[in-house]
Amino acid sequence: MGSSRTAGLALLFVLACGPVEEGGGETNAATSTTDPSTTSSPTSAGPSSGSTTTGSGSSDASSPTGGETGASASTTTVTATTSGALTSTTDALTTTDASTTTTTQGGGGECVQTECKGKLYACGDCQDNDDDGLVDQADPECIGPCDDDESSFATGLPGDNMDACKQDCFFDGNSGAGDDKCEWNLKCDPENPGGDDCPYDPDFSNCPEMQNEQCVMNCQVPNGCDCFGCCSVESDGMTYDIYLGDPDCSLAMIEQCQPCTKNDDCDDDCVPELCELCFGQDPDDLPPECDGAECDEGKQSCTVDNEGVDDCPEGYFCFVGCCEVIIE
Repeated sequence: MGSSRTAGLALLFVLACGPVEEGGGETNAATSTTDPSTTSSPTSAGPSSGSTTTGSGSSDASSPTGGETGASASTTTVTATTSGALTSTTDALTTTDASTTTTTQGGGGECVQTECKGKLYACGDCQDNDDDGLVDQADPECIGPCDDDESSFATGLPGDNMDACKQDCFFDGNSGAGDDKCEWNLKCDPENPGGDDCPYDPDFSNCPEMQNEQCVMNCQVPNGCDCFGCCSVESDGMTYDIYLGDPDCSLAMIEQCQPCTKNDDCDDDCVPELCELCFGQDPDDLPPECDGAECDEGKQSCTVDNEGVDDCPEGYFCFVGCCEVIIE
């Protein structure tokens, strides 16, 4: 998501001058100029340290789908692999007629802060706020940059999904259906996710079976969730349907989370067998035959390391294995 001028200059120097040795370390670079999506891998590398592990693969820095870049005359993808820390770094080098631009997709080892609607919250500040060793989107309890609480599934935002009963799109960082047209009431759910503050009412009349098309199309629902924050989360071989709005709900205390019933009209089923990464799931839990997460058409697959460094283009963040648009 960010750019690294230093890493780009280093790669350009390697391309021009070949391997460089300093203090016993050696870096080998392999290049491919035939197809932007094809990258040759080095077969050996010397020792190094102080690196950050990131996902592999290459992508166009201007498009989440890997589309063609503006007026580019050619595209060269450079992959540098350094052993010692078993680190793989992927930089996309795009050459245009007028100038040369180097964009590092998470390969620079630096987390880039991500704002939500112009504000910086805990799940976008590049800090490990709950001291669990996982930063921002690497933390399964972060639902995106619009989340100010890394320690629980709740967002911790004042005024966000705070009504005891009325619910809109859980993942948009605000309350009110005016901007998303999503509308639900916890009184409608027999699992009683509203608890004592909003108990289930079998006679409640405002329980729409269908959601507005704008809600279904625009609410960024992660795999395994519905529009209103009811998500299926697997823990210790058990699957729980939990309400993310419960402030006491966390991965460590998942059995105490409020249960819920998904809204069938605006949910996104997750099928790990099809290489879909589910909400709260670790990428290592995908079937061994999966080469990364499978994303919906038009979305780019991505990875994020424990330091919160991802390989999405600028303007996107990595969420459950796919690049999502940052809400502005």
